Amino acid sequence: MTIEFKLPELGENIEGGDVVSILVEEGENVSEGQSVIEIEAGKASMEIPSPADGVISKILVSQGDNVNVGQHVITIEGEMKTSNDAAESKPEPKPEGEGGEADATDGRWARSA
Repeated sequence: MTIEFKLPELGENIEGGDVVSILVEEGENVSEGQSVIEIEAGKASMEIPSPADGVISKILVSQGDNVNVGQHVITIEGEMKTSNDAAESKPEPKPEGEGGEADATDGRWARSA
């Protein structure tokens, strides 16, 4: 799936910023949350994370460019995680009798001696 990564909201009343550096290269594998671009807006500099795991297929901006919030800056070939994927990766709670017993007064787990 092709993901058009657009510059996200940077903060209140900030409409864009300048590209300080590109932290990835075309063809590079990235992980969700990995910093891919550094932006300077006002007096602050911030690293912008990848929204998904994948491969950088196209970088559409260069160092020194001025970019606006919502502008397409990088194309990633990968998969966006859905809320269903996140729910499936959560560990199941242990049933009673495995590792402790439920305390009837407040519902917390208590260790058996």
